[in-house]
Amino acid sequence: MIWRKQSVDLVLVFAIVVASLDLAFLPACSTSEDNVRREKEVLTVIEKLASAGMRRDVTALEQLYSGDYFHTNPDGSVMTRGEVLASYKAPTIFHFDSSQASSQRIVIRGTFAVVSQIFALHGEKEGAGKFTSRYRVTYVLEKQSTGWKFVNSHSSLLGIEPETETHARR
Repeated sequence: MIWRKQSVDLVLVFAIVVASLDLAFLPACSTSEDNVRREKEVLTVIEKLASAGMRRDVTALEQLYSGDYFHTNPDGSVMTRGEVLASYKAPTIFHFDSSQASSQRIVIRGTFAVVSQIFALHGEKEGAGKFTSRYRVTYVLEKQSTGWKFVNSHSSLLGIEPETETHARR
Protein backbone atom coordinates (compact mmCIF):
# COMPACT_ATOMS: atom_id res chain seq x y z
CA MET A 1 0.00 0.00 0.00
CA ILE A 2 2.85 2.41 0.70
CA TRP A 3 4.19 1.83 -2.84
CA ARG A 4 0.75 2.51 -4.31
CA LYS A 5 0.38 5.78 -2.35
CA GLN A 6 3.83 6.93 -3.49
CA SER A 7 2.91 6.11 -7.11
CA VAL A 8 -0.28 8.16 -6.88
CA ASP A 9 1.68 11.03 -5.32
CA LEU A 10 4.27 10.89 -8.13
CA VAL A 11 1.55 10.90 -10.77
CA LEU A 12 -0.07 13.95 -9.17
CA VAL A 13 3.24 15.80 -8.95
CA PHE A 14 4.00 14.91 -12.58
CA ALA A 15 0.56 16.15 -13.69
CA ILE A 16 1.02 19.43 -11.84
CA VAL A 17 4.49 19.94 -13.36
CA VAL A 18 3.22 19.23 -16.90
CA ALA A 19 0.26 21.58 -16.43
CA SER A 20 2.59 24.29 -15.10
CA LEU A 21 4.94 23.93 -18.06
CA ASP A 22 2.04 24.02 -20.51
CA LEU A 23 0.74 27.27 -19.01
CA ALA A 24 4.21 28.79 -18.90
CA PHE A 25 4.78 28.28 -22.61
CA LEU A 26 1.38 29.42 -23.88
CA PRO A 27 1.66 32.87 -25.44
CA ALA A 28 0.14 35.55 -23.27
CA CYS A 29 -3.14 36.90 -24.66
CA SER A 30 -3.12 34.47 -27.56
CA THR A 31 -6.66 34.21 -28.86
CA SER A 32 -7.96 33.07 -32.20
CA GLU A 33 -8.75 36.73 -32.99
CA ASP A 34 -5.16 37.60 -32.10
CA ASN A 35 -3.86 34.84 -34.40
CA VAL A 36 -6.08 36.00 -37.28
CA ARG A 37 -4.85 39.57 -36.82
CA ARG A 38 -1.18 38.48 -36.77
CA GLU A 39 -1.67 36.25 -39.84
CA LYS A 40 -3.17 39.23 -41.71
CA GLU A 41 -0.18 41.37 -40.68
CA VAL A 42 2.24 38.74 -41.97
CA LEU A 43 0.35 38.29 -45.26
CA THR A 44 0.30 42.06 -45.76
CA VAL A 45 4.08 42.21 -45.35
CA ILE A 46 4.50 39.33 -47.83
CA GLU A 47 2.34 41.22 -50.34
CA LYS A 48 4.51 44.32 -49.81
CA LEU A 49 7.61 42.23 -50.49
CA ALA A 50 6.11 40.82 -53.72
CA SER A 51 5.11 44.30 -54.87
CA ALA A 52 8.50 45.84 -54.04
CA GLY A 53 10.29 42.98 -55.77
CA MET A 54 8.21 43.35 -58.94
CA ARG A 55 9.01 47.10 -59.02
CA ARG A 56 12.64 46.44 -58.05
CA ASP A 57 12.10 49.02 -55.28
CA VAL A 58 15.30 48.68 -53.26
CA THR A 59 14.26 51.35 -50.73
CA ALA A 60 11.09 49.40 -49.89
CA LEU A 61 13.01 46.10 -49.76
CA GLU A 62 15.54 47.59 -47.33
CA GLN A 63 12.65 48.36 -44.96
CA LEU A 64 11.29 44.81 -45.19
CA TYR A 65 14.51 42.80 -44.69
CA SER A 66 16.08 42.51 -41.25
CA GLY A 67 19.72 43.52 -40.95
CA ASP A 68 20.84 39.88 -40.84
CA TYR A 69 18.52 38.63 -43.61
CA PHE A 70 19.76 35.94 -46.00
CA HIS A 71 18.20 33.99 -48.88
CA THR A 72 18.84 30.45 -50.12
CA ASN A 73 18.46 30.07 -53.89
CA PRO A 74 17.08 27.00 -55.69
CA ASP A 75 20.65 25.91 -56.51
CA GLY A 76 21.60 25.95 -52.81
CA SER A 77 23.69 29.13 -52.94
CA VAL A 78 23.16 31.66 -50.17
CA MET A 79 22.88 35.44 -50.63
CA THR A 80 23.31 38.00 -47.86
CA ARG A 81 20.96 40.96 -47.49
CA GLY A 82 23.49 43.15 -49.28
CA GLU A 83 23.81 40.72 -52.18
CA VAL A 84 20.03 40.44 -52.54
CA LEU A 85 19.64 44.23 -52.58
CA ALA A 86 22.49 44.57 -55.09
CA SER A 87 20.76 42.05 -57.37
CA TYR A 88 17.68 44.30 -57.43
CA LYS A 89 19.83 47.36 -58.24
CA ALA A 90 21.59 45.63 -61.16
CA PRO A 91 20.21 45.76 -64.69
CA THR A 92 18.18 42.69 -65.65
CA ILE A 93 16.96 41.00 -68.81
CA PHE A 94 13.86 39.80 -66.93
CA HIS A 95 10.76 41.98 -66.63
CA PHE A 96 7.81 40.83 -64.53
CA ASP A 97 4.24 42.10 -64.88
CA SER A 98 2.37 39.99 -62.33
CA SER A 99 2.74 37.53 -59.50
CA GLN A 100 0.41 35.23 -57.64
CA ALA A 101 0.72 33.45 -54.31
CA SER A 102 -1.17 30.26 -53.55
CA SER A 103 -1.13 27.26 -51.18
CA GLN A 104 -0.10 29.45 -48.25
CA ARG A 105 0.56 27.90 -44.85
CA ILE A 106 1.36 30.09 -41.87
CA VAL A 107 2.68 29.19 -38.44
CA ILE A 108 3.19 31.94 -35.86
CA ARG A 109 5.01 31.30 -32.59
CA GLY A 110 5.59 34.30 -30.39
CA THR A 111 7.57 36.87 -32.37
CA PHE A 112 8.36 34.51 -35.27
CA ALA A 113 6.33 33.45 -38.30
CA VAL A 114 7.04 30.79 -40.92
CA VAL A 115 5.18 30.98 -44.21
CA SER A 116 5.27 28.48 -47.05
CA GLN A 117 3.62 29.26 -50.37
CA ILE A 118 3.73 28.66 -54.07
CA PHE A 119 4.74 31.83 -55.86
CA ALA A 120 4.18 32.27 -59.61
CA LEU A 121 5.88 35.06 -61.54
CA HIS A 122 4.74 36.01 -65.01
CA GLY A 123 7.13 37.98 -67.12
CA GLU A 124 9.32 38.24 -70.15
CA LYS A 125 12.97 37.54 -70.82
CA GLU A 126 14.45 39.94 -73.36
CA GLY A 127 14.81 38.14 -76.67
CA ALA A 128 13.22 34.92 -75.42
CA GLY A 129 9.55 35.76 -74.87
CA LYS A 130 7.03 35.49 -72.07
CA PHE A 131 7.05 32.83 -69.38
CA THR A 132 5.69 31.86 -65.98
CA SER A 133 8.07 30.58 -63.31
CA ARG A 134 6.74 28.81 -60.22
CA TYR A 135 8.55 28.46 -56.89
CA ARG A 136 7.85 26.97 -53.48
CA VAL A 137 9.04 29.71 -51.13
CA THR A 138 9.49 29.58 -47.37
CA TYR A 139 9.81 32.80 -45.40
CA VAL A 140 10.87 33.28 -41.79
CA LEU A 141 9.76 36.59 -40.31
CA GLU A 142 10.38 38.19 -36.93
CA LYS A 143 8.16 40.78 -35.25
CA GLN A 144 10.59 43.58 -34.44
CA SER A 145 9.93 46.99 -32.89
CA THR A 146 9.26 48.44 -36.36
CA GLY A 147 7.01 45.58 -37.52
CA TRP A 148 7.40 42.18 -39.20
CA LYS A 149 10.79 41.79 -40.92
CA PHE A 150 12.07 39.01 -43.18
CA VAL A 151 14.91 37.12 -41.51
CA ASN A 152 15.27 34.37 -44.11
CA SER A 153 13.76 32.99 -47.28
CA HIS A 154 14.34 29.87 -49.33
CA SER A 155 13.02 29.10 -52.79
CA SER A 156 12.74 25.86 -54.73
CA LEU A 157 12.06 26.08 -58.45
CA LEU A 158 8.96 24.10 -59.43
CA GLY A 159 9.17 24.90 -63.11
CA ILE A 160 9.35 27.47 -65.88
CA GLU A 161 6.73 27.39 -68.60
CA PRO A 162 7.17 29.42 -71.76
CA GLU A 163 3.99 31.17 -72.82
CA THR A 164 2.53 29.90 -76.06
CA GLU A 165 -0.56 30.98 -77.95
CA THR A 166 -2.59 28.19 -76.29
CA HIS A 167 -1.18 28.98 -72.82
CA ALA A 168 -1.43 32.76 -72.99
CA ARG A 169 -2.62 34.44 -69.82
CA ARG A 170 -6.30 35.24 -69.73
